Amino acid sequence: MRALPELKKKLRFARSFLQNRMVHVNLQILYTCNYRCAICDFWKSSWSQKPALSAAQVGVISDKLNLLGPQIVSIGGGEPMLHPELTAIVRALARHHFPVMITNGSLVTSELARELFSAGMVEISVSVDYATPDKHDAQRGVAGAHVRAIEALQVLQANRTDSEQRVNMISVMMEDNLPEVEPLIEKCRELGITYLVTLYSHSRGSKPGRLVGADVGERLLEIKGRQRHFVALRGYLERFSEAVEKQGIGPCYAGQNLCNIDSQGDVGLCIDRLEDPVGNILTDDVFEIERHLLERHRTNPCQECWTSCRGSIEAVRHGRGKLANLIDYYQMTRPVPLKSAF
Repeated sequence: MRALPELKKKLRFARSFLQNRMVHVNLQILYTCNYRCAICDFWKSSWSQKPALSAAQVGVISDKLNLLGPQIVSIGGGEPMLHPELTAIVRALARHHFPVMITNGSLVTSELARELFSAGMVEISVSVDYATPDKHDAQRGVAGAHVRAIEALQVLQANRTDSEQRVNMISVMMEDNLPEVEPLIEKCRELGITYLVTLYSHSRGSKPGRLVGADVGERLLEIKGRQRHFVALRGYLERFSEAVEKQGIGPCYAGQNLCNIDSQGDVGLCIDRLEDPVGNILTDDVFEIERHLLERHRTNPCQECWTSCRGSIEAVRHGRGKLANLIDYYQMTRPVPLKSAF
């Protein structure tokens, strides 16, 4: 019985994708965090004091978003696993959408992993930026962070409940960790999981510039060519060098392809524009919000980032080599049998 609603959800999502409608939402359910990462400033800003969304509020958000069509909803924060209602939040989103999550991995347990996957989580990525434990721990501001992240990946992979669920390691590409990429991919191969990257963005807050060298795109494509566990889209990776040289990529399709919802329900183009919402999904009409997002998109001059939340969608919808990108997208999402390595 569950297969039919899931099929309908996928078909509605495919229709939205082909119609160039919004298909991705970043949802910050809270901003508190147990780490002190050097590349994030939520934990040291006034945002960390803002209330968390409740599971009931997320239920409202899920129902309203469903009027626009199923979304890939990326649950974030802060550290989302600090939320006491996380399982209920996933269940509320999974009724209509495809919930995914990025975590630092520090709070993963077998029980919680199985709860989240049973509730409908489609994908969980653990952020690991260095193969060298000391470097990762220094980046996170917590001793033992690297060990816990690798253990979390093992636990998550062992507790998937459906072959369509994925576990990824994801790294933020910065000026000093390109040599760490291939060792990290080798660790993914050992664990039977897949590997993703996103390009560092300094455009929100007062974070330092930490961009990798201008040859990063070519080098990542070389690595992808010999590492099957590296499943990032070619069309996304090939523009890394351009993004570094130009300090971003334009035009930006935030507002059309994706949007951001913060822990108060405020809706904006992206996580770097939290202070400039177009409406509040808890109180406003969702079609009015969609209209305002599209208006903001058309007049948005920003091209300051090339993060994966926008880049992967743009590579498929607007990039060159659509067939190659679709093949990569299939590799990124194809079912992996339980108890089986990728």
